Amino acid sequence: MLIAQICYLAPPAIGGVEKHVLELSRSLKKAGHKIEIHTSFFYDLQGTTIKQAPNDEIPTYRYAGRFVKKTRIFSQPIHFPKLFFGLLKTRPDVVHVHSMASQHLEISYLYAKLFNKPLVVTGHYSAADLERLFTKRKRGKKTLRLIYWQRRLRKIMEYATLIAITKDEADAYQKYFGFKNIAVIPNGIDLTEFKPKDQKENFLIFVGRIVHAKRIEFLLEAHKKLKHPVPLIIAGYAPDKEYLNRLKTQAGCGVSFVNPSREQLIELLSNAEALVLPSKNEAFGIVLLEAMASKAVVLASNSGGFPEVLADAGLLFDPDDVIDLAKKISYLKDQKLCDSLRDKGLKRVQNFNWDLLAEKVLEVYSNSSR
Repeated sequence: MLIAQICYLAPPAIGGVEKHVLELSRSLKKAGHKIEIHTSFFYDLQGTTIKQAPNDEIPTYRYAGRFVKKTRIFSQPIHFPKLFFGLLKTRPDVVHVHSMASQHLEISYLYAKLFNKPLVVTGHYSAADLERLFTKRKRGKKTLRLIYWQRRLRKIMEYATLIAITKDEADAYQKYFGFKNIAVIPNGIDLTEFKPKDQKENFLIFVGRIVHAKRIEFLLEAHKKLKHPVPLIIAGYAPDKEYLNRLKTQAGCGVSFVNPSREQLIELLSNAEALVLPSKNEAFGIVLLEAMASKAVVLASNSGGFPEVLADAGLLFDPDDVIDLAKKISYLKDQKLCDSLRDKGLKRVQNFNWDLLAEKVLEVYSNSSR
């Protein structure tokens, strides 16, 4: 079976969706299927272009596109209309789109409907994002984006099968937009990539893109309130250098910023005492799984998909209270608590092995066959 994965960005771009697509593609390929990725030439959501074609692990078709900072209907600012001709050329048996309100979903729907092919969609939204979209009004009237979701997207999703990555997300799709054909399959990781260690070094780590949405300022403020500051590493790619410089100015003693390679990041997670993720309303947070697989204690904001991902295998803090985060960081002095959380995390993350999850995705593909 030839499966097309459609996404607005793909490796070497860095991010949760990009990692999701790559890992799913690897596992589907391992299961004996042909996989191709269709995407743009952009490296990030700031419109940075990939100047040299990378040596792609999975066959990847990249299209020249437009980057639109503000779009009144689509959620994604990246458009690559030549996708339709790419699909006509390769003729995939299944089309799997990784975004909801996007031009490439419209194009994929057109191809799937025209040739009677299964269309599967993973939205990568949090329940809070969907609630905000549903309740947002301008002068008491529905926004164009909300009208699009309730009319056009609803029609597309009557044809497609939707994969939600958390149960909360699935419930929100049903409650606010009436989508019905939904399967819940979480994000996953390749467990063999990580090196769980019992002996840890005395530092905290944040992992992710260094952008406003990750709320690194909140973490830096909480770090300053610690009576006995623990070294903190902010690890990730910063598309906006001015923003990065402002964070460096705000940072207190013991904070360092790095942009590690994948191998370096895995080593940092293995050695870190704890991962701290302060972002609000993320749909899932793959780095939570990576930290648990590395036997790092996880501290995450009590919002978005984080509580469902962690269950009782981590510490949740109030995303609007820096004192609460500082307090939770102080719990790391309790060795018995930390050992318990590390063991729970390592046990829980076994359920998120991509090879197991890929089997569930294949079931969705089969059940969606026309």
